[in-house]
Amino acid sequence: MGRLLFLVLVLAVVGLAIWWISREWSGNVERVADAKAEVNRHLDRMSGELAQLDPENDEALRAMSEAVDRLNIARTQVVKATTLGQVRVAKETVRGGLYFIRKAREAMGLDPGPPLPR
Repeated sequence: MGRLLFLVLVLAVVGLAIWWISREWSGNVERVADAKAEVNRHLDRMSGELAQLDPENDEALRAMSEAVDRLNIARTQVVKATTLGQVRVAKETVRGGLYFIRKAREAMGLDPGPPLPR
């Protein structure tokens, strides 16, 4: 009788662990997809802003070059991302690109534009 009770208890614990892991894993997939969608919105913003700018001096040209590099890197990162940590790295790369777009706009004497995303 004691062995049967022990076996039932072990099976219950294993079942609970499997349920918990599957719940967490499926939730992560949704969170990663949501985070990727947010990063993609920022990438679209970057692309649009870069297409509108025409650098007038070397400082603006250098800043835009850095922004384009970050745009390309972030696109690659977000496509390959499978975890929230990887998506966060892509988002930080996007933030860097948007920072350089602001610097390019300032170098051209324009309004720096909207604030950087958090």
